[in-house]
Amino acid sequence: MVSLLSSLNMTANTLSVNEQAISVVSHNVSNMNTEGYSKQKVNLATRNIGGAIGNNVTAQIRANGGVMIANVMRYTDSYLNNYYRDQLSTQNKLDQQLDTLKDLATILDDLESEGLDSALSDFYEALNNLNEYPASSTARTNFIETAKTLTSVLNSKSIELDELTTKALGDGENQESLESSKIYVQYSALNDKLTELADINRAIQVTQTGTLEANNLLDKRDTILNEIAQFVDISVDEKDNGTVNVSIGTTEVIKGSKVVGQLDIQTAKSYCESQNPPIAYPDDWDGENAVISIINPQEENKVVVSNANSIITEGTLGGLLHSATVGENGETNAGTVRESLDTLAQTIADIFNDLNTREGAYCIEPNDTGKLIDSADDNLLFVGADGTGTGITAGNIKLNDALLTEDGIWNISCAYFDDPANVDLNAVGNSQNVVAMLGTRDSKQDALNGMSLESFYTSLVGKVASAGSSIQTLYDTQTSVVDSVLTKIKNASGVDLNEELVDLVKYQTAYSAAAQVFNTCNNCLDVLMTLGG
Repeated sequence: MVSLLSSLNMTANTLSVNEQAISVVSHNVSNMNTEGYSKQKVNLATRNIGGAIGNNVTAQIRANGGVMIANVMRYTDSYLNNYYRDQLSTQNKLDQQLDTLKDLATILDDLESEGLDSALSDFYEALNNLNEYPASSTARTNFIETAKTLTSVLNSKSIELDELTTKALGDGENQESLESSKIYVQYSALNDKLTELADINRAIQVTQTGTLEANNLLDKRDTILNEIAQFVDISVDEKDNGTVNVSIGTTEVIKGSKVVGQLDIQTAKSYCESQNPPIAYPDDWDGENAVISIINPQEENKVVVSNANSIITEGTLGGLLHSATVGENGETNAGTVRESLDTLAQTIADIFNDLNTREGAYCIEPNDTGKLIDSADDNLLFVGADGTGTGITAGNIKLNDALLTEDGIWNISCAYFDDPANVDLNAVGNSQNVVAMLGTRDSKQDALNGMSLESFYTSLVGKVASAGSSIQTLYDTQTSVVDSVLTKIKNASGVDLNEELVDLVKYQTAYSAAAQVFNTCNNCLDVLMTLGG
């Protein structure tokens, strides 16, 4: 009687175990297309309900409890998962860089004869016309108009670069501009993900490992880690209980169930003003328009890293942060394009201001257009924001206001005499200074790396196109790497229907056999009870 009751209990437990195992198989099949799901497998173990058995065979038999579920194993590969996250961070950085380079190519694209190439060409054509007719007011007016167009195109491209930078990082000064930028959206989303990961860690801590519930939480944990890696490169330290500590660089941001490193963001101006001593903005600041810091919300927002920009080099945040400053190691971005255009603008101003004001250069006397007058030292053609020929950028270059007055056209120094003793003040047809200006079209400029004005700009356009092509190649290669690693992860942890079918048949067979044993034992008990009655 005791043995039959023991067998009934054992087979009832066997039915329950195999029923649960079939449930796990069903769970796998149901989630075979769920992104981030890792297949799970029931591990069975012998169930022992007795104490010390010794050599008593009867006691050993009575101690047998049948079968039990030891744990539910989750198929995963920590090395592949970490490697995948690293590659995902790089892919997202390249994706952001590619977007920036496409925007830069659009800014520099000279379509419909309205670009800088055309403006420079028209400028020199007007100079050539002025060379033929140095005393013609029409030729002079035409030259001034082409010079205005040239400065206007440079100004326009500078504005477009400002807009590109502002869209990515804000303008560096206004909080409203920062909050409307791409990086603000990304930083906010990353903080949300960090909080979500801490909550998952908390749930994992109170869940028994090796269970279906725990494994599902681990899947959610890995999914969130992958999402975080798209924003920034991270280091992950997995603990025995399944929780993870996460660091950005060497700075820990997640420790168990707590966010110990939350990101904060501020404008460059605000950051400079908050330093001790304050940094003069923008004069002494050469960083990004936005500054990310890391604070600890567990310690009243204590600043852990004041300026974390240097350690955020990967992911979307890394690609955005460093899109507007002068690139390192020859990297082409909005910063290097701006620097090149500023150099071009200053060089244009230096070349033509020097020629227009050099010793031996002569203008036509406005009040007597049949006479020449010595060109004054301040007779500049191009000026910057302060009205001088220094500190000129693509954004502030403009024609000297003196050229735009009623008599301003006569301030162009067309004539030139290299011998002070042979100056002919009646030679209004002398155009030797214009000839020198025309010569700059092909002359190599030290400030432009030994290139002419037009070839320097052409080189800049080519550099952006080449960088875009290179980043596109890198991005395509990186995408292949990411896809390849993801395929390996899916092969290692994805659901295989053939394997599930084998397991299903195995558990169904065991369930049916246990049911027959249960029925047999139950029938025997009925007989015994009848005989006993």
